[in-house]
Amino acid sequence: MADIKNLEEKVAKAEAKVEKCKGTIERHKKQLDKKIQIVINAVGVDLTGKTSEEIDELREPYIQTEDSWKFYDVKSKLDDIKGATKKLADAEQILANWNEKLHIEINREKFIQEQAPQVIKDFLEQWKQMAYEWNVKRYNDYQDLKEKLRKEAMDTIVEFIESHPEDYERYLGEDGKIDSYYADDYHLSNIGGRSLKAHLEEKELDYRSIQSRKSDFAGSTVMYMDTIYKEEERLAWLDKTLEQEKKRKMIDLIHRISKVTGEITDASLLKINVKGNLDGFVTGEKGKAKVETIGAGGWNIQVFHFRTLVHPVK
Repeated sequence: MADIKNLEEKVAKAEAKVEKCKGTIERHKKQLDKKIQIVINAVGVDLTGKTSEEIDELREPYIQTEDSWKFYDVKSKLDDIKGATKKLADAEQILANWNEKLHIEINREKFIQEQAPQVIKDFLEQWKQMAYEWNVKRYNDYQDLKEKLRKEAMDTIVEFIESHPEDYERYLGEDGKIDSYYADDYHLSNIGGRSLKAHLEEKELDYRSIQSRKSDFAGSTVMYMDTIYKEEERLAWLDKTLEQEKKRKMIDLIHRISKVTGEITDASLLKINVKGNLDGFVTGEKGKAKVETIGAGGWNIQVFHFRTLVHPVK
C-alpha cells in the first residue's frame, strides 16, 4: 500500500498544480479586461476578442502617441494568458500520467489480493526477507572489501616506490622510506610512472581493476546502496525495491498459473516444502497445474533466487 499512498500524494500535488495554473489564468483574464477597458476609455477602441495581429492593426493610428502602450499592455497580457494556458496543459498531462500510474497500481494490488493464494504471498515474502538480509550482509562485506583493496593498493604503491629509489627519490625521506608528506591516500594515488602503473595492473590494484572487482562483488543493488549515506534511508530504499520486485514476481507467477488454470479456485495442495521451495498443484476454472520451484543461492556467494515451472495437468 506504500506505493499507492506515494502515488496518491503525487496526484494530490499534481491536482494542486493544475488548480494553481487555472487560478493564474483567471487572474490574467481579469487583468486583461481592465487593460481593455483602459483602451476603451482612452481612445474608444474595444479590443475584446481581438488577436495580437488585429491589435497591431488597430494600434497603428496611435503609434506616435502615449496611448500606444495601452494597446501593447493588452497584447502583453494575451501573451501571459497563452503562456499560462500552455503551463496548464502541461500540468494536466502530468496529472493524467500520475492518475494512470495510480490506477494501474490500485488494479495491481486488487489483482494480488483477489487472485494470489496466501501460500504464494508467504513464499514471496520469505524470498523478500532472505534477499533483504543477504543484501544487508553483502553491503557490510562490501565495506570491508573496499577498505581491504584500498589498503592493498596503497601498501603496494609504497613498497614499489621504496624498492625503486632511483626512480622515485623525490618521494623518499633520508631513511629511504616514503616521506610522510606523500604517505596519504591522495598523494599516493597521484604518483605516476609507467613502471608503477604496470605493476598495479599486474596485481589488479590499479583504479580500473579495483572498480571492476568491487562491482563484481557487490552487484547493482549493493552498489546503489553504497551511494546512500544514511543507514535509515539506505535500508528504506532496499525494502521498497524488494517489495516492488516481490509484487512483480507475484503477478508474473499468478499470470502464468492462471494461463493454465483460468481463475484460481483451489490452491490447498500448493505448499512451501522443507527446502523453502514452492511446490504442488493449483486448480482453476479451466484446469489444473503443477507448480515446481527450483531455488538456488541464499548463502555468501549469491542471493537466493528461484525459477518456477508451471505445467498443465491432464
